[in-house]
Amino acid sequence: MKESDKVEIFKKLIGFKSINGHELPVAQYLHSLFEDAGIASQVLPLPEDDRANLVAEIGSGKPILAISGHMDVVDVSLENWNTDPFVLTAQGDRFYGRGATDMKAGLAAMVIALIELKQEQVPIPGTIRFLATAGEEVGQAGAQALQQAGYMKDVDTLLIGEPSGFRAVYANKGEINFNIQVTGRAAHSSMPALGINAVENLLKFLYELNDTLRPLVAQKSNPLLGETVVNIDQINGGTQPNAIPGSAQAVLNVRIIPEFDNQQIKQVVADLVDQFNQQNQAQVKVTTDMDIIPILGRVDSKIIKLIQQVALPYLQKQDYNAAEIQQMQKMADASGIDFATDHIVTVGVSGGTDASQLLIDHPNDANYVVFGPGNDNSHQDNEYITQQMFFDFIEIYHELFIKFFQ
Repeated sequence: MKESDKVEIFKKLIGFKSINGHELPVAQYLHSLFEDAGIASQVLPLPEDDRANLVAEIGSGKPILAISGHMDVVDVSLENWNTDPFVLTAQGDRFYGRGATDMKAGLAAMVIALIELKQEQVPIPGTIRFLATAGEEVGQAGAQALQQAGYMKDVDTLLIGEPSGFRAVYANKGEINFNIQVTGRAAHSSMPALGINAVENLLKFLYELNDTLRPLVAQKSNPLLGETVVNIDQINGGTQPNAIPGSAQAVLNVRIIPEFDNQQIKQVVADLVDQFNQQNQAQVKVTTDMDIIPILGRVDSKIIKLIQQVALPYLQKQDYNAAEIQQMQKMADASGIDFATDHIVTVGVSGGTDASQLLIDHPNDANYVVFGPGNDNSHQDNEYITQQMFFDFIEIYHELFIKFFQ
């Protein structure tokens, strides 16, 4: 495939405004690419309008290598972008666009590698199963549907093309969003005794939750993933300065480790809600979403060893200058993730992936890796990927898929 054709596929993918939904057109486009290449694929609609997964396969029989990427992207603040986020824009050595890193570059690279293998009639003594998912950024509904439909039952190894750069990620934390709703009673601010201030009660509840969770978090850690991470990510309440607010909301995001698992944390929060509601006039209600489990893969899996072999020459040819290395090291230190320019490091990360659904029946010791093109600017304004990394990962996947079956 010509370089211009590869860029065109990437450009088309960036052009789909699949913000937290609307993946069906992306799936239909991928289906058309596979159909033209003679690769069998299926578009699998989801119950929500304009959402779908896609499954494609080349080869047959065992072993089965599942490769996966998500089709949705996060929202954009147009005023903060220097380019149109839904037009792939080449500037210098970079491609800019929403999803350039997370993760339409990885999606494009896997699709292109599969098409090239088919065009070259490379024999595959086994099966490569491509799983393109909907809704990874919010809820992982697509991965859940594929897992429940049995697409992971016979899989030997799972590779997810999320942006890892030249790191092989084999473990990730789980995640829960706690949606906190406080109901009080509105009143005129000149007569606060007639109301129940929901904002004040929300803050009180959050302080009590913080005081309860922090000591528990400090007691337990995972050798690879570290401690549980707790963040208050959203607070809303009040309508105007002269009104006692009758309702208020917050979202608490928790990153989960196996030693302090999803159910344990949910029970702590539920107990605190019961206690608070018994002792206060305002009432708290908590619901959860993005309730996904941590995944711990095998650092010695065949796929990781092959990545370290195949990708190393590409890492070594990266022309990083001193300032770039310093910045990458700074980012690595801040996030607690190893970084190297002379070997492919193996790491665990806080960010979740579709593996939390795809491997829900096998969360420990799976042959699992996250390895894909991209850098540390996921979800940011002016998201980009270097052109060299995009083209390198197409070649890496091409070689990696062949060697996996040798």
